[in-house]
Amino acid sequence: MRDIKAVFDIGNDTIKAVVFWKEDEKDVILAKQMEPALGLKKGKILDAEAFTTTINKIIEHFIKKLWGDFIDEVVVWVSHPEMIVKRIIEWKRIMQDEVSPDDIDHLSRIVAEISSENNYETIKIVPVCWIIDEDKREKDPIWLKCKKLELMADIFLLPKNFYTGLVDAFDKVGLVISDVVPNIIAATEIAVDYDHKDLGTVLVDIWKNQTSYVIYEDWYPLGYWTIPMWWEDVTKDISIWMQVDIKEAEEIKRNHWMAVLSEWYTSESEMDLVFLSEIINARYEEIFLKVNQHLQRIEKDWRLPWWVLLIWWASRMQNVDYLAKNVFKLASFYWKDLMLNVGDLSSNIQFINLLGIYYWSNKYMDISSRKFSFKPWKIASKVWGWFKDLF
Repeated sequence: MRDIKAVFDIGNDTIKAVVFWKEDEKDVILAKQMEPALGLKKGKILDAEAFTTTINKIIEHFIKKLWGDFIDEVVVWVSHPEMIVKRIIEWKRIMQDEVSPDDIDHLSRIVAEISSENNYETIKIVPVCWIIDEDKREKDPIWLKCKKLELMADIFLLPKNFYTGLVDAFDKVGLVISDVVPNIIAATEIAVDYDHKDLGTVLVDIWKNQTSYVIYEDWYPLGYWTIPMWWEDVTKDISIWMQVDIKEAEEIKRNHWMAVLSEWYTSESEMDLVFLSEIINARYEEIFLKVNQHLQRIEKDWRLPWWVLLIWWASRMQNVDYLAKNVFKLASFYWKDLMLNVGDLSSNIQFINLLGIYYWSNKYMDISSRKFSFKPWKIASKVWGWFKDLF
């Protein structure tokens, strides 16, 4: 058996993983497993031994399922409250009047070299576009005539201590991470199609330890951003304002979640639900207002012709779409239509994000990128190849 790929979702409270195999161009699920995330809290590995134990439990389960076959490739999905996303634009003069491969390689290396931040690890450099003479965006600028070439790229960085702890844990169980994929990149792979990107869409991805979003227009991402506000903040708000234990607050949220109260909640006996709705509403409204402030800064508020798309935990809260419409003044919808179909994973929201990672890695990774160390100077050589595959 060849090309077996394990995909891991490093969550705040659980770690999920699925093993895929491609047989005759068909994706086959060989095994899946979910374990409580021991030693991990709010993006910090507090107990390295306990965290490694969790990874090891999952691997042991896979070994029993695979009957001696080995995992060729490991891809890890991450959502982190301290993730940094920054956009870099670098340019160079074209001396020979037309763009050569050497010009492409030179700009790619510059972007990789300047992407670093103190105490952070660069995990992904995602090229956005090439710009010819400050005016025209191009997919492939090679041999085009121009005087100035610019490369626009988005850089994703994780806290170095978290990244190092992640790599060490997998190394201790005998696996080498091939790629680390930020959640918002994986989400776009299965939630946003060509029309969404072309007409203009805000994709809002609320997870347990951060909120990420990306704004698309004319096919290009205007940018990726993260907000250190998340699903668990709602639980804390309920615990504080309703004066209940944090576990009870979580139970209340799961059983009665609703951001905007439906009209039929009117009697005095249901006033607790009114108060609960106000608590939930306030937190979600704060998140949406921060996203909308960004739209205002780039002069896109009320101007995107398409919609706001709510995914993952954002889409599991009742009536959040009505709240989003009120804040953004744009059509807002829950994400429902999965563009990929792989067995029962396609209908299980617990594992949906793993599908996004799997398909992203299939499109933008190759055999030579396995055991890739993610150092900026090694990333540079792959920027051009990734870019060509993005379209």
